[in-house]
Amino acid sequence: MEHGTVERLLAEAEEASMLAGDPVGLRKRLFNVLVEGLENVHRHTLPEHQHSGFAALVADADGYRLLFANAVPVAMAALLTHRVSILNEMDEDALKAHYLTLLASEGRTERGGAGLGLLTMARKSARPIVVQVRNLDPMHAMVALELRVDRKV
Repeated sequence: MEHGTVERLLAEAEEASMLAGDPVGLRKRLFNVLVEGLENVHRHTLPEHQHSGFAALVADADGYRLLFANAVPVAMAALLTHRVSILNEMDEDALKAHYLTLLASEGRTERGGAGLGLLTMARKSARPIVVQVRNLDPMHAMVALELRVDRKV
């Protein structure tokens, strides 16, 4: 997923949300989750599987369902699954404290890697985040994250 595609998808989602009459708070949460999810697909899809990444956004009566998927090394898939399970167990106060700790951390790289994007997605969406992993071959797996952004907070 190229950067231009990410920008186009964000603009289309924002326009659709505005046309639906979504309140500003909902649009902000939706946009935060979309930015992080699309950027993760853009930045972390393996070069040899660059055309396998995808995203879906579905509106329903309760809000929005989002799905982000891309190919990663099998070890990364296991790490993501573990991180999401920890985030799913945290309450709002623990998520905020963890976020502030990660912001102060110097463990970030140009591509991210500190977990801020995943943590932002957890803070702005309804939990649990659902993770699905399908092995593509012995070294690579397709990881899909399914999230909800509810109309009511």
